Amino acid sequence: MLQDYQLAAEHPFQIMDIEEDKSDHLQYKKGQLIYCEDSTPLGVYFVQKGSVKISKIGCDGKEQILRIVTADEMMGYVDMVSNSRYSSSAKTLEDTTLLFIPKQEFWTTLKKQRQLFENFILLLSDDLKEAELKIADFAYKPVRGRLADALVYLNKKFNKKLNQQESISISRFDLACFVGTAKETINRLLSEFRNEKIISTDGTKINILEVNELDRLSKMYN
Repeated sequence: MLQDYQLAAEHPFQIMDIEEDKSDHLQYKKGQLIYCEDSTPLGVYFVQKGSVKISKIGCDGKEQILRIVTADEMMGYVDMVSNSRYSSSAKTLEDTTLLFIPKQEFWTTLKKQRQLFENFILLLSDDLKEAELKIADFAYKPVRGRLADALVYLNKKFNKKLNQQESISISRFDLACFVGTAKETINRLLSEFRNEKIISTDGTKINILEVNELDRLSKMYN
């Protein structure tokens, strides 16, 4: 049996028992496509190790990263639930290990475990709230506030373990796509944050020195 997987880090789920022959362990290298926009969902994915970006290509040809999925989180479930094609694409940010569970097996497991089903509904509700907040942020929050918000979000994503060094490894291009601005703007604002001793950088790695200050900057514009 495969046990002790969580659908999302924010909501502890009951043990999810799935027979070995009804799921697949998948290995992806950094930068590999997992699924693409307009393809048909055949099941859900659990991230066991690594990280994945969920993104869309706008009418202007620019990429917009919608969310980052890290270890112990699930992806690909919204489009599967709505019986629609994928509305976005998923690509690895680093070497990643996934557990793929076919659609029918996933629904069968949810029906057997009431608490798991209830937590899944909570997960969908949280996704909706997060999407609404992000729309509001893009409408009203300046780029400096959005970057601070993104760094707080990514810090929680990449540093879930207690006493883990607070650092984020993400390319400036991907960070710009997540914040919704140009790479040059991201470089300028990161330089400002460095001068203010809020962060330090080492290549693509961003070290968070003052997470409380980032949180304050994020909430300034709410």
